[in-house]
Amino acid sequence: MKLTEAINSRHSVRQFTDQPVDRDLIKKVVKLAQQAPSWVNSQPWQVYCAMGKSLAQIKTAYHEEDLAGNHGHPDLAVMSREDWSDGTQANMKQWRHGIVHHFATFDEAHQQMTEASQTLYNSPVILYITIPKASPDWSILDAGAFGQTLMLAATDLGLGSIPTYNSVRFPDILHQILNVPDDERFIEGISLGYEKKAKINSYRSERRPLGEVLHFSD
Repeated sequence: MKLTEAINSRHSVRQFTDQPVDRDLIKKVVKLAQQAPSWVNSQPWQVYCAMGKSLAQIKTAYHEEDLAGNHGHPDLAVMSREDWSDGTQANMKQWRHGIVHHFATFDEAHQQMTEASQTLYNSPVILYITIPKASPDWSILDAGAFGQTLMLAATDLGLGSIPTYNSVRFPDILHQILNVPDDERFIEGISLGYEKKAKINSYRSERRPLGEVLHFSD
């Protein structure tokens, strides 16, 4: 697959099949992602692969937290959507509006999105990306570059993916189940697997016109 094809075909998969992902394929994805750049070659990322029993434990623990009404306490600060800039809020509203009209009714859209989120998208694999607590904020940028490279590699190798905040809401649970050292913080979880043929996966969000994003200065 050409790079441009991978970039244009990658999208957020919100419902995966039950088909397991081979460990060797996961290794290939992560090895390719290691080509991502980082500040002074710091390569601050670590990857913790949750699958099988460990992922089942995470999903169960998260479900119990949801039932208890707990919203989470991620390692990265969360901002209320009302405090985001006007432009980013407009993009989010466009996305929500598009999702709603993609389904027959608002109730159907709400149910599908809620169920997908609460089950962590039926992910057979979640790759949790961490960086050391003893690292600058620039390492967050490095982890983001690593994550995007990882998702493009997954696309090239026939896997679907979605990066989520929802998967890292409860770092205490993740530290315990995945045996992650206390001196690391969770940046994102990337679900991997095979895309299920479902309506929720056929929606494609729009991108802003290039003229609103690119600004030349001669």
